[in-house]
Amino acid sequence: MRIGKLNRRVSILEFKKRRDAFGGEEGEWMAVQKVWANIVTVNGTEQMFTQQVTAESVTTITMRYLPWLTVMHRIRYGEKLYEIIGEIDADTAHEKTILNCKEKVNDELQRKATQSQDDGRGRECACKRPKSNGGCGGECADGGGEGGR
Repeated sequence: MRIGKLNRRVSILEFKKRRDAFGGEEGEWMAVQKVWANIVTVNGTEQMFTQQVTAESVTTITMRYLPWLTVMHRIRYGEKLYEIIGEIDADTAHEKTILNCKEKVNDELQRKATQSQDDGRGRECACKRPKSNGGCGGECADGGGEGGR
């Protein structure tokens, strides 16, 4: 393995559960180790699903062999969060681990993708859909959908 290609410092996250004061379980993703890795974006797609734009980026992350690393972990690099969908011990040589990951798109990116659908013609939304479903929630200049589309 050529360690010079491992040029990104990533954190490996694990979901830690604990009991709250009422006996229920709560948890959060916590960093368990920082390692050097190589990150390569394989492909990306953007699609419309139930009137929402969803973006997905498939990425390959290569690092030194870690026998305990599974799909139950996540990888964080800067502000990006990757969900592991497959883990490979390359050539079963225990030298490097290759992870197939999907980039988790956060709400901020989702909002930007939704805003990019506007064609810039200054048209207002003429629907009665709630804001949570991509509509205007009745706040349009035309009275919130009196005429429909």
